Amino acid sequence: MPDRSHAQVVLGQQLYPVLEQCRKPEVLWAKLATGNYDWLGVRRNGRYVLGRPRLSAVVPEEPGPPPDDGRDPHRIESLAPLQRVPRWESYPTAEEARDTFARLVQGDPITPLRTSGVWRARLVVDGRPVEERLVVRPLPRLL
Repeated sequence: MPDRSHAQVVLGQQLYPVLEQCRKPEVLWAKLATGNYDWLGVRRNGRYVLGRPRLSAVVPEEPGPPPDDGRDPHRIESLAPLQRVPRWESYPTAEEARDTFARLVQGDPITPLRTSGVWRARLVVDGRPVEERLVVRPLPRLL
């Protein structure tokens, strides 16, 4: 089988033997969570495009310290499909955490998730989970 890595790319070569599309964010999450797909983007019709087998490397991350409900009672936690431990950002008040979570869900780029990607975001207020949403943030369209 020919090498289909990005390092060996040839003009006109299709890098992914299989391209798939889905419309629902939950299906996108499920496919990415298998570790067998790369997310390639979003078509104008709103369908998510995935390629397999996965070409990008899965880099194991060093988990940070877990949040302390006593010290960080108001926070937003975010988990990517292949992460084991969520990242989190704390806020001084419950109102600020709620406001930031609402902006995050609406797609505001100035929130804890500043890049494109797919995450399960959870709002935690007073140390208890209040709301969880699947957030899909595509790359911005240039044209």
